[in-house]
This record gives sequence, structure tokens and C-alpha cells, in this order.
Amino acid sequence: MKFDNLLRYAVRILSAYSGESPLQAWLKNFYRENPQMGSRDRKQVSEMVYCFFRLGHSLKNISAEERILAGLFLSNSNKEQLLEHLRPEWHVRMEMPMEEKLKIVRSAFPDFDILEIFPWTNQLSAGMDHRAFCLSFLVKPKLFIRVRPGFEKAVPQKLLDHSIDFQDADPGFRLPFRTFSLNGGTKLDNLFLLNREAVIQDLSSQGTAIFLKLQGENESEAWDCCAGSGGKSILLADLFPGCQLTVSDIRETILKNLSARFKEAGLQPLRIIKADLTDANDLPGQSFRFIVADLPCTGSGTWSRTPEALYFFNPQSISNYRQRQEKILSNITAHLNPGAVLVYITCSVFSDENERISGFLTESGLKLEKQGLIGGYESCADSMYAARFTKRLTRAY
Repeated sequence: MKFDNLLRYAVRILSAYSGESPLQAWLKNFYRENPQMGSRDRKQVSEMVYCFFRLGHSLKNISAEERILAGLFLSNSNKEQLLEHLRPEWHVRMEMPMEEKLKIVRSAFPDFDILEIFPWTNQLSAGMDHRAFCLSFLVKPKLFIRVRPGFEKAVPQKLLDHSIDFQDADPGFRLPFRTFSLNGGTKLDNLFLLNREAVIQDLSSQGTAIFLKLQGENESEAWDCCAGSGGKSILLADLFPGCQLTVSDIRETILKNLSARFKEAGLQPLRIIKADLTDANDLPGQSFRFIVADLPCTGSGTWSRTPEALYFFNPQSISNYRQRQEKILSNITAHLNPGAVLVYITCSVFSDENERISGFLTESGLKLEKQGLIGGYESCADSMYAARFTKRLTRAY
């Protein structure tokens, strides 16, 4: 009876949730308004809801109850009490390899197609393995920490001292710092000085370092024009010691959080300013030798962490993001000194936001030095795109 009730709660949530706000925040409000559920039940129901969304756009023709159970089966390798009660034949097969589990679900639902989880294959960036990307939604993301300079021995020792399970992360290319992979949800509170000794930062976000800094290069000034949480600003400070940073964002709350995070990191940016990058008159009144533009996008490379965004996504919004990106880039490239560097970054897997924007920038007179997709879907991480440009000393005709 208990598990039937939990399933009903999950279906009730799915009926009420419309995707207009992040699921995590929405669930907190729901549980606040429904305090009769204990913490263990809340955790179980949340897992059921997330597993429903992890199936993306596949199996949309079955009931919410059946879809929840299929999502639980495919997204977990440990045995689930709910499945033991409601699908015992699946419960005993939880530890089977993924390919075998896919066959089991397909035998129950012949219309099941793994490629329908993310159905926009023709719009993916170059080099994406569509099937592997779809499968990545069924694997819970890892937590990654980047060790800051000077703490390469202290941080792993503290993890060992607290019996935290971790391993060196392998993004498939060499990073100029140590980075560790931990199980998602690992609590790091009071373990070490967060932001000072180590930074919580997705592996692919760390991977942008190979676009930010070339061998032997050093920068004395940089503008992180859409700084967000500040992870790449701290990365810039570590890659270019002594670099004078200007950071900006349009959101007041983000800027306040940035100030606090920089203080924790022991950094003092040259300037922290509020700027609407779509308004050319709102930008800093100077030019820069180095600009990082990690711009607003669909966020499609992060949807394994927020699968509800995948489920409710409207592909018509891609063009809106692209047009906004082009407008912002037109404005900020006017602040590049001749010979200066622009690094364009998205957490999108759509070519319209990635290669097409790079084409726009080259047509605008910038020289493309390198570009590429950072396919974190193979490492339980986000997927990102980065491209590095220089402003020509004289425009080529």
C-alpha cells in the first residue's frame, strides 16, 4: 500500500508541474505545502519524478505510472523497493548491463526507441554520438571539483580523511590542474575551504581551459562578460595569475553572489559591473585584450541534470537564443582590441548555437583559431561548445 501511495504522489506532481520553474525548486514548495510526507518518502517520490523526465521524449504513449517504473528501472543499478513491489520481474534484473535492460523495456513496450529521448538528431553539433548522448540521460551526473593552485595535496588528503569516495576525472584531454569526480549529491560542507582550496565546477566547464589558454600564453587583463556563478572567472584567475578581471552580469543577485564567492576564493576583481549585453550603450567604456563570452543558450548540454527541461523543450526557441547571441556578440566584439582574443562558450549541443554562431563571427571579421564540442555525456558531465577567435589587425577583404 505504501508504494502505491508514493506512486500516486508522483503522478499527482507530474499532473501539476508544467515546467515553468526548475523542478528542484518546485518540489521544495510542493513538499512545504504537503508536510505529511517524511524525508525518506520525499526522496523516493522525487526520484520517481526525475526518472519520468529522464526518458525525455520516448514512451510518451504510455501511462505516467508505467513511464515512472520504466525510468526507475533504466536509471538505477541498485535494487529499488518500489520495483520489488510493483515490477518484481524488473527488480531482479536491476544490475544487468544497460543494453540488456533496454531489451527488457522494449519487450514490454515495443514502440520504445532510445533515440527518441533526444529526438533532434539533425540539429546536433558536429561530432555528437546521438545514441550515446541519449543514453547519458539515464545515468545520473557526477559531481566534479577542481583543485586550486597550491592545494593539490591537501584537498585529496581531506577527502581521504573523511572517507569520501573520489577518483581522478578523465575528460579525454590534459587539464592544467587536478580535478576529481565524486558521486552526485556528495556533501562537501565544512570539508575544506570551498572556492579557496577547491571549486565545484563541471568537468566540461573545466575543459574550456584548453580554449582559454594556449601553451606559453599569459594575459594581464580579461573581461568575463556574462560571469554567472563565477566559475570561469576563478578559472581565468588560476590560468593567468595576476590578471586584472572585469566581470559583468545583468542580474543583481548574481553579482552579489559573485562578490561573496570571489571573497571566499581570495580574489579581488578589478571591477564587478551590471551590464545588459544586448544594449551597446550599457557595456564598459573600454576595449579588452581578452573576452570570455559564456552566453545564455538553451542549456541543452546540461539537461541530464535538469531532465524536465528536455521534456518541456520547444525547439522553436533555438532561433530566439541564436538571435540574442548574435546581438550580444556584435556588441562585445566592438570592445576587442586588434589582435585580441574572444572565447565563445555555450552549454548547448545544438549546431545553430555553436558552429553557426562561429560562422557568424568569422563573417564579422574574426579569425577562428580552434573550436570543438566538449562531450561530457561520455563522462557523466555536461556537454559544452567552445570556440576561440582573434580580432584581425586589419580586416580581410
